[in-house]
Amino acid sequence: MVTSIKRYVPVLSIIILGFAILMASALPASAASRGLTASCSFVSTTRLQCNIPILTANYNAEIHYVSMQCTGAVVAFTLQQFQILAIPPNDTSDVAYQVAGNRASVAGLVNTAEIVSIHVKANTTSSALIDLAPAPMGTSCTV
Repeated sequence: MVTSIKRYVPVLSIIILGFAILMASALPASAASRGLTASCSFVSTTRLQCNIPILTANYNAEIHYVSMQCTGAVVAFTLQQFQILAIPPNDTSDVAYQVAGNRASVAGLVNTAEIVSIHVKANTTSSALIDLAPAPMGTSCTV
């Protein structure tokens, strides 16, 4: 009986190792390791716009993960909405993709992150819009 257990231990070890490798590759990488970061500027008293550079000049691209973070004074504020504006491959104008909304700040910070599937036309820029209510003095956001 001992010899049969010895045969199954290496097989079980390989199965566990294979599962661990599969799970590690399924976890998303951080946005900083695979993506772009854009600073945002106020375009009105409550709206920020973040200009995302051209993702690729030669091929259509896909955005799979977006995140945003706004920091400000300790005054409470709310993220009203977070949108990505991008030109799809077969179009000529921006389409707005609603990512998140209605999140309260905690200690002067509001953030969100979402897995998305946004197709972007080659050689075009995209942007993000962030609406806050209210937008405290000194608030800054990044996407």
